Amino acid sequence: MQNPTRVLCVIGSMGVGGSERQMAEVLTHLDRNRFQPLLYTVYREGPLLDEVPEDVPVFSFWEDRRPPRWYWPGRIRRMQVRHLAGIAQAERVDLILDRTIHTTLIAAPAAWRAGVPEIPVIVSHPQSDLRTIGRFVAAKRRLLRQAYSRAARVVAVSSDLRQEAIRCYNLPEQQVVVVRNGIDLRRIDRLAAAPAPAFPPGLFHVIQVGRLQAEKGQRILIEAVAELVLRRTRTALVAHLVGDGRDERLLKELVAQRGLEQHVCFLGRQANPLPLVRQADLFCIPSLFEGMPNALLEAMACRTPVLAADCPTGPREILDGGRFGRLVPPADPAALADAIEDAMLNHGRWRERVEAARRHVEEHFALEQSLALLESLLQEAAGRLARNG
Repeated sequence: MQNPTRVLCVIGSMGVGGSERQMAEVLTHLDRNRFQPLLYTVYREGPLLDEVPEDVPVFSFWEDRRPPRWYWPGRIRRMQVRHLAGIAQAERVDLILDRTIHTTLIAAPAAWRAGVPEIPVIVSHPQSDLRTIGRFVAAKRRLLRQAYSRAARVVAVSSDLRQEAIRCYNLPEQQVVVVRNGIDLRRIDRLAAAPAPAFPPGLFHVIQVGRLQAEKGQRILIEAVAELVLRRTRTALVAHLVGDGRDERLLKELVAQRGLEQHVCFLGRQANPLPLVRQADLFCIPSLFEGMPNALLEAMACRTPVLAADCPTGPREILDGGRFGRLVPPADPAALADAIEDAMLNHGRWRERVEAARRHVEEHFALEQSLALLESLLQEAAGRLARNG
């Protein structure tokens, strides 16, 4: 019997984001008859580390070292590349799979150094994502284009995102393939059924789940709540923000400035937010940009009516142009307020779509489908290496 293909999965950490959740699913569900996954993180941290299966070895860059005393641009990145390449060689991995542009900047040159193929996963809108990588954006963009050009294949998590990646990095059409984020529906149903404190009755509860940072659009949602409560006197409205992040203090200050403390609740990071999503009247995703948001898929699986900003990639594809939930222009508090008000006034009509939305997720975003596509790509890349070797 042929030995399983050894796949080194690379990610920054195992926090609670969508990419980390998808990596946990890959590590758990890859067919062990054909694949042996290993995990490499930059930081050995995050609650999803507890979900890494026992048969998956975990390696981390910062686990046994401290930042160098003397720093110059690129020094730490070069250290990370050498370390990751060394792990790949020592563990005799057959290929590297990485998620997010931050890890691709490390994983691609490490794969070249180790002489193994690499499959990077693009998870967010390229032009917007590039603004999150700090200094030397032009140089890093060139490095990313080189990485994607030399990769065995590039994965994009949505069709729209694939086209954006091809355009942004000038890639051949055949180089980029779509593997949508997959949702483990059995897991979602189990978690959503867990007990949780009930929301106060007699109010309309909107929920948003995500990191508290600018691109997730919480400020837009707060401004929409201000419009509804202060100008339109929709005082039965409460918005629940689930998550933490660098903008938490600024967002709380904005809520206080607007006098909305009774209408915007910060629930912090929740190990399992799905019981809250299930009982909410409306799930809202006001993001400025996305890739293929897991939180939106999970809300649809929970049969909660959904409202999303029509940002460049992600929600429109998930909602099939608005068939399974409402789309509004991004960064537009007034349009968001109009949609929330319509949901408050016509909630029965909004709920008419939840069963169709659930079926849509079952038919097009089930974990088994995405995993089968990914396994095919991994096998193809490993087979190509074996033939060339």
